[in-house]
Amino acid sequence: MDFDEVADELYAALPGEFIAARDDAVAAAKRTDKVLARRLGALGKPTLAGWTVNTLVRSAGDQVQELVSLGELLRSAQDSLDPEAMRELGKQRQQVVRALAREAARLARRAGHPVSEQVVGQVEETLRAAVADPAAGEAVLAGRLTGALTYNGLGTPEPAARPAGPARRPPARAAAPEEPEEPAAPPVDLDAARAAKADRAARREAEERLRRARAELRTARTVADDAAGEVEQAATAAHEAEQAAAEARRGRDDADRRVTELESALEAARERATAAADDVTQAEDAAARAEDDRQTARAEAERAAEQRDRAQRVVDELS
Repeated sequence: MDFDEVADELYAALPGEFIAARDDAVAAAKRTDKVLARRLGALGKPTLAGWTVNTLVRSAGDQVQELVSLGELLRSAQDSLDPEAMRELGKQRQQVVRALAREAARLARRAGHPVSEQVVGQVEETLRAAVADPAAGEAVLAGRLTGALTYNGLGTPEPAARPAGPARRPPARAAAPEEPEEPAAPPVDLDAARAAKADRAARREAEERLRRARAELRTARTVADDAAGEVEQAATAAHEAEQAAAEARRGRDDADRRVTELESALEAARERATAAADDVTQAEDAAARAEDDRQTARAEAERAAEQRDRAQRVVDELS
């Protein structure tokens, strides 16, 4: 549920139906979005004049926009102190205000809610305020007025006070001296109004582009700062990694030298082991030969002892 959509629907309803429609919308919003429900509940019921202006904006928004654009032309004429342009534009303003007020009354009748001349007067006053003050113009074009507007001449639109009793007609003004008859005021300078509208839209678009560009610049600066920090961290990590790699290379070189030394020592040990094995073989061969010689000598000694014993017996027998 979108606030703007619901608000537009509420202010499009007839004044007598506003409260019930708002209560229904609040009840529906409470089930899903209590903040939205509070915002909807704060919407004020429009007066008959406010509703009539809102109805006019919904049906003839382009014409109301052109009327509001006249305000820029009038302010430009005032700034340039061009009384002729001010007089001409003032006539155009009066013509368009009265025509739009009559159109608003016709739309109200067609919607089944005719309005009085008093309300039509409040509509005219609201339209004049929309021409005189940009804030009032924006409020009117939004289509959500809760009451008629007046203009105090100080740049601030004000809600028109609701009469507490029967309406009083303003005192009649003294008749102004007749001026020489002048040609009828030309129609609203729509080209100038459209040009002013296009210029305002272009300014808003340029301001929006500038705002987006500034936001993108702030984002880009943040990203750049973060990237710079990451680059610095990466550079530090790379330096530390290079130091670690250099240390590892030194360790590898030391290990390679040690392996070479150990391989040389192993080769020398293998040669010594081979020589020792040869010595062992030779010693074992010599020991085997010596054992053979010992066995031979023992056999010869035994034979010599037997011969001796036989010779001794012979000597004993002959004695």
